[in-house]
Amino acid sequence: MKRENDIVQQLDIAENTFRRSRLRAMQRVAVGLLITATVLFAFARSRHGQHPAWGYLEAFAEAAMVGAIADWFAVVALFRHPLGIPVWHTAIIPNSKESIGKSLGAFVENHFITEEGIAERMRQADVAMRLGEWLLHPAHAKQVGKSAGGLIKQVLEGLDDEHIRVLVRDLATTELLRLDLSSTAGGAMDALLAEGKEQELLDALLGKLAGWLADEKNHDVIRGFLMRSLDLNNAILTSVVGSYIPTIIGSLERQVAGVRLDTSHALRAHVGTWIADSALHLKADPAWQETVSRYQRETVHSDSVQAALGGLWDVFRNRVLADLHSNSPALVGITQGLVEKTGRVLVSDAATREWLNSALESVSRVLVQRHRNEVTPFIEQQLAKWTKEEMSDRIELAIGRDLQFIRINGTLVGGLVGLLIHAVTAAL
Repeated sequence: MKRENDIVQQLDIAENTFRRSRLRAMQRVAVGLLITATVLFAFARSRHGQHPAWGYLEAFAEAAMVGAIADWFAVVALFRHPLGIPVWHTAIIPNSKESIGKSLGAFVENHFITEEGIAERMRQADVAMRLGEWLLHPAHAKQVGKSAGGLIKQVLEGLDDEHIRVLVRDLATTELLRLDLSSTAGGAMDALLAEGKEQELLDALLGKLAGWLADEKNHDVIRGFLMRSLDLNNAILTSVVGSYIPTIIGSLERQVAGVRLDTSHALRAHVGTWIADSALHLKADPAWQETVSRYQRETVHSDSVQAALGGLWDVFRNRVLADLHSNSPALVGITQGLVEKTGRVLVSDAATREWLNSALESVSRVLVQRHRNEVTPFIEQQLAKWTKEEMSDRIELAIGRDLQFIRINGTLVGGLVGLLIHAVTAAL
């Protein structure tokens, strides 16, 4: 940014130098005409009376000098005191710096920064089409994708992770607690019955149970459950029952296998009734609903679930950063594709362009209406940064060259008027 500012400043200096050279050239032309008129006047005066033509030349040169000097005074008086003499009502521009700033600001505000003027300019510009064409260019779309990726990476690396982690965890906890698990489970059971999937569900559950029973790692769990259920205090009975545990487990495995293989088993006839009854209780029984809600709250607030919810942010952040640090980030490619698609829509869809242009026009009207009264103070503040001499110099560089034509015209017109007056006087 500093380098760009330096370039702009150098260009501004170069432009001012060029304008100053052109101004000096026109000033030399005006002074040259004054000197020429003076020489002609002196030469014609020295030949006065020798021939009538010298009188005409003398009248022309004299009036030309008067016109040149008068217009020189008028032009110089705009920017400074002529010859440094503080003549009344000279150095008009530097002495009127504040009023010029206010008048200029009011003029721009009232005649340029208007709602209709800006809106008309927006309509003529067709910003939506230009934006679409710009976005559709592959280089531009690629640059937007890279910039978006870089911005996202900087934002993620600059965030307070602990604060975001707590926010995500609390938000996820709130949303999970809002879920009506009772109604959701009841609805799922109704859908299961409506599609006739209850037998498939039973087969899946029996398959899982068979596998769990067959795994010897779970036999100690089964043994402990049975012992606690029988609540045996006698060591002999405990030893006897314990010796039958493998037989019990084997019997359970055979019972499960029998139900799985027998499609007409009595248990299967009751599955649909049990599911329908459970669905009804889940949707309409307050006791069931309260029980489900209690388990829901306990589960969501458990340490393991809270830790998992707190880690959601870390998972998301790490995956996004890993992608952005890769050689070809998917996120950048997705962004580039969205940019190109947006460009195609804007270029090809007239209705979308009309909508966007109308929206931008409406926004421009609101912005102009809201900030229009800031134009005058802004211009006044900018001009207040200049000294009287700087302001006078800048304006003179901008219009001074054209003002020199006033001096040139004054010299020539003054001479012609003097010549006309002398001719009329001689004729009379």
